[in-house]
Amino acid sequence: MSDLETQLRKADRLDAITKHLGFALWQLQALEDATAQHYVLVALATRAMGIEAGKKLDDSVKGNTFGKTIHALRNAGKMPAATEMRFLALLKERNWLVHSSRATSRTAVLDDQACKLLLVRLEQLAEEARLLLREVGNASEEFVLQNGVPKDEVDRLTQEILNSWHSGTDS
Repeated sequence: MSDLETQLRKADRLDAITKHLGFALWQLQALEDATAQHYVLVALATRAMGIEAGKKLDDSVKGNTFGKTIHALRNAGKMPAATEMRFLALLKERNWLVHSSRATSRTAVLDDQACKLLLVRLEQLAEEARLLLREVGNASEEFVLQNGVPKDEVDRLTQEILNSWHSGTDS
C-alpha cells in the first residue's frame, strides 16, 4: 500500500470515528437535557408554581453534571432500579467518551479492527442513550397525565415544541 493510500485509509477511519462520536454526543446531550427536565418535573416542581419558577429550576438542574442528576433522581426515589443500572452504565460510557476515548482509542485511526471495535462501541452508546431518552419521555408523559394534565394538552405542547424545532426557533 502506498503512502497516499495509507493516508487516505487513516482519513476515512478518522472521518467515520468523528461522525459516530459526534452522533453519540448528540444523543447523550438530548438524554442529559431530558433527564434534567424529568428530575425537575417529578422531584422538584410543585403544583401551580408557574412557568418562570419552573424554568429557573430547570436552568439550575441543567447546570449540574449528568451523574449528579442521575444520583438526584435515584435519591429522590424517582428512578426504577433497572433503569438506574442502565443509567449508571451509560454514565460510565459517557465519561469514557468525554474524558478518555481518544487516549484509549488512538490505534483506531491506524487499524481497521480497532476502528470497527470503536465504531461498534460508539453505536451502542448512542443507541442506549436513544432508548433511555424514550423511557424518560414516556415516564414524564405518564407523570403529567397522572397529575391531571389532559392528554390533548400534552399532545398540543409536544407539537408546539416539534414545530419550533423544525422552524429553528426556541420554544
